Amino acid sequence: MAQTKIIYGMHAVLAALEHHPENILTLFCQEKEESIRFKELLVKAKANALDIQTVSRVKLDKLTAASHHQGIAAKIRVKVALGEKDLIAWLDEPSKKPLLLILDGVQDPHNLGACLRSAEALGVDWVVVPKANSAPLNATVSKVACGADQILPVVEVANIVRFIKQIQDKGVWVVGTAAEAEIPLSRIDLKRHTAIVMGAEGKGIKRLTLESCDEIAKIPLQGTVSSLNVSVATGICLYECVRQRL
Repeated sequence: MAQTKIIYGMHAVLAALEHHPENILTLFCQEKEESIRFKELLVKAKANALDIQTVSRVKLDKLTAASHHQGIAAKIRVKVALGEKDLIAWLDEPSKKPLLLILDGVQDPHNLGACLRSAEALGVDWVVVPKANSAPLNATVSKVACGADQILPVVEVANIVRFIKQIQDKGVWVVGTAAEAEIPLSRIDLKRHTAIVMGAEGKGIKRLTLESCDEIAKIPLQGTVSSLNVSVATGICLYECVRQRL
């Protein structure tokens, strides 16, 4: 039997509706909700012949275990999990110029969701996270990501260091990020096959992971603050990739 989960929030549900309506089992709508966005979403849901249930605010709060669901939630089938072999096979396809994002142990679901949102918006092909010591892809992640987790392939790997070696053998240049690095990210060629590695909140990239990277770069900071939130830093690094590739 397929696994299911609850997602909530206008953007998260709309992303599922637009990209994978076949995975939506039930749409839960708060009674007396009258906003224009809400009505537009219902039109799309009815066009896909979805099961729509009208529920009270109290029931929706309980269903989502949250009060910031924006009056909408959905029960969806969990996507078939992709693995390392799928990504490696994808790298073998011709005419690919991959941009990968490796998140080495981001444990806060809000940060993970924000990283996924930036990754999808800035053209990342795949996101890689460790199976252990990483935030689960739950409803909070989906809401913060505005549904990017429904669109972007996310792969869990057992060993980040081993995975890095695999993609290096496929010609991917792996760039780690660290505040103590000497080279600014803008001086590294990101137009080639590239993987950007971002570290966990506070601790940064693990030592063995850092040693596996081809280059280590930094974001030059001009103020007195010594570091950035991982999701903010991820957005900056990915935008530098876009800037160079454009």
